[in-house]
Amino acid sequence: MASTGSNSSVQGADVPASRADIVVALTSHNDVRTIGAVARALRDGLARYFASSAVRFVLADAGSTDGTREAAREAVGPSALMEVEYERGAEELGKLPYHGHPGRAAALRAILQTAQGLGAGACAVIDAGLHTVEPAWIERLIVPVLTDKFDYVSPYYVRHANEGAITKSIVYPMFRALYGVRLRQPAASEFGCSGRLVAHYLEQDFWDVEQAAAGIDLWLAVAAACGEFRTCEAVLGARVAATRGTPVDLSTILAQVVGALFTDLEHRVDVWQRVRGSAAIPIFGTVPGIGPEAPPLNVDGLMESFRLGYRELREIWTWVLPPRTIVELRKLTETVPNRFRFDDRLWASIMYDFVLGYSLRVMPRDHLLRSLTPLYAGWLASFVLQMGSATLAQIEERVEQVCLGFESEKRYLISRWRWPERLR
Repeated sequence: MASTGSNSSVQGADVPASRADIVVALTSHNDVRTIGAVARALRDGLARYFASSAVRFVLADAGSTDGTREAAREAVGPSALMEVEYERGAEELGKLPYHGHPGRAAALRAILQTAQGLGAGACAVIDAGLHTVEPAWIERLIVPVLTDKFDYVSPYYVRHANEGAITKSIVYPMFRALYGVRLRQPAASEFGCSGRLVAHYLEQDFWDVEQAAAGIDLWLAVAAACGEFRTCEAVLGARVAATRGTPVDLSTILAQVVGALFTDLEHRVDVWQRVRGSAAIPIFGTVPGIGPEAPPLNVDGLMESFRLGYRELREIWTWVLPPRTIVELRKLTETVPNRFRFDDRLWASIMYDFVLGYSLRVMPRDHLLRSLTPLYAGWLASFVLQMGSATLAQIEERVEQVCLGFESEKRYLISRWRWPERLR
């Protein structure tokens, strides 16, 4: 469903006859603290960079009860705001995905339907729960589409070593190795896209898949990377998000994010088995220096979690990991902190073995994914110990080495996928 202003509503496929060059969409869920500032920053950016373009603001709100919608109308103006309604699903309301936005797949689908109905040449999607949105964001997400004919614009965020670690350790390296595109934030909530890509997205069959609420952002990036679409990155600086409700525990986040990645991998075997190596993509904007220090991590606690996981989950891991990997993990549990290092190729092979175990259903999938948590804790401890107070360039170089490990071990994944060993 889509509605114009604050009261009237029509079906998403029957959006008003008015046209728009650019659609700027906000996704929100109880974001009254931030949505006003976000909307005003985007409004100012549009006035500065796209004053001659026809623009429509779209709001996809997940049933906020804190005045989020009212704050958005006040910031943008009720006559300039299109509000889309969508089904969120009762089960999602009781169990939020890691990003805290129930029904996100349905929200994005409604946004894209609206953008298509308005004939927009470019569409930008922004999470309304951010503290760091600036007017320049809209220029960087839209100009590559309208001026340089790119189809998908992904954010390039500046992050410390201990920020975005799931992306650094798993999502980016595996996405890059599988699909050959060096997209640093392939599961970002913010992106820009062309009208051509919008049409392609709406033809995909992943919208109603069970894991879509958690995986849709990643799946949209994959669809762009696997199609004949031009992709690039836009430097947006730091990304600081407000907390939505009770934070989701790490095991749940890993199960949701990695499960979405593995599910997509299963459905695109014919694509990723043909990809070799990876290619860099253009970056729009100047990468700034790294910002204020992030909150420190308890490295000793991470290492203890890894050791405890080895003691308690070793028998479960043997269903997935070969004996030589179990031996390497045992050696790591006995390593003193100043020498504790997770080898990149070992880490890549572990993730690829988990992919195979997931596909073969050697145990309930949720149990398998959650058993990754201590292994991830060990990798993160190793990474933080190596990086410490590293510069952004040093962090980028270290992540590059991780990615090369995944690319090097991809042959292992392909061979095991084609001729899987008999798992106990």
